[in-house]
Amino acid sequence: MLNPSQFIFNGDINVQTMQRQCGIFIGERNNAIGWSAHGKENSVIGGISGRSNLLLHNVSILNDPDFIDTPIDDRDVNICFDNLSDEDQTTNLTLEQINVNTMFQNSSVFLGNSHVTGIDGNEKVNYSQGSLFGNHNQLLNNFNLNNDQDVIDGIMEDQDIKITNINKQ
Repeated sequence: MLNPSQFIFNGDINVQTMQRQCGIFIGERNNAIGWSAHGKENSVIGGISGRSNLLLHNVSILNDPDFIDTPIDDRDVNICFDNLSDEDQTTNLTLEQINVNTMFQNSSVFLGNSHVTGIDGNEKVNYSQGSLFGNHNQLLNNFNLNNDQDVIDGIMEDQDIKITNINKQ
């Protein structure tokens, strides 16, 4: 039988930026099995974070007239076996603060006993400007052009068989 876990958290979780398929997992049993995040993203400017950012007199053009745009075939098979023993012990975890500035695709923070498998994150991205992070950034009089003239764009064939055996000791 599982013993109860003791978790003490006396502070804050501060996250500035998280993008696709990111996570913060805290606890006795963190199991991330079979994540999937597939896609295509078109952004003219992208994400802007922080404060006092100035974008002035910018012209951004993104032209993406694909004939077939991002066909995704994601037929995953997720099989998980959870083998728990009677001798599972208590995890004592004491935290005061967690600070995360930037987490990009497939980024995670795991605290405690964790078993991670099967994280997929195929992506095709068109950014004219891209992401802008931080404080007091200034972009003045920029011209950004992104022209993506593919006939078939971003083919993602991700057919996985993910077998997981979780042995807690």
